[in-house]
Amino acid sequence: MSELGSQLIRAVRIEEAELLHALTQRSTMYWGYEPAFLDWEPESIAVTPEFLEKAIASYALEEAGIVTGYYTLTGTLAHAHLDKLFVDAPYIGTGRGKLLWNHAIATAKWQGVQQLDFYADPNAAPFYRAMGAVWTGEEETSRPGWNLQIFEVDLGR
Repeated sequence: MSELGSQLIRAVRIEEAELLHALTQRSTMYWGYEPAFLDWEPESIAVTPEFLEKAIASYALEEAGIVTGYYTLTGTLAHAHLDKLFVDAPYIGTGRGKLLWNHAIATAKWQGVQQLDFYADPNAAPFYRAMGAVWTGEEETSRPGWNLQIFEVDLGR
């Protein structure tokens, strides 16, 4: 757990799954998608108690008792994935994503993760590039013109 001013980064609690799922949906909709977008690949943004239980690590950014963002690492320590990093829509562009990113990278390194990779929404790709993640390509999806962006981070250096 780390505290920065009135911001606290703490472990996610399993009972917060529904709250985090709603935050994920609000964050996704920030990019101007139509509501049906949330039904396109619902499991890709779903946050369930089972998902949180299987995660290597999940941390929330809390401010004055309100969760404003979170991230989750999944996979294994040999090959981990940044499965989720979301900031609630009203706080996008305020530095909270960078705060969560830095915490996620530090957590992964602390746990001994050597390689971290992830898929990202095309709208989030500039953020991840700015954070130093290496873009390795994109994967076509069933949604025309919308390709997942693939990134990796070498933590072994």
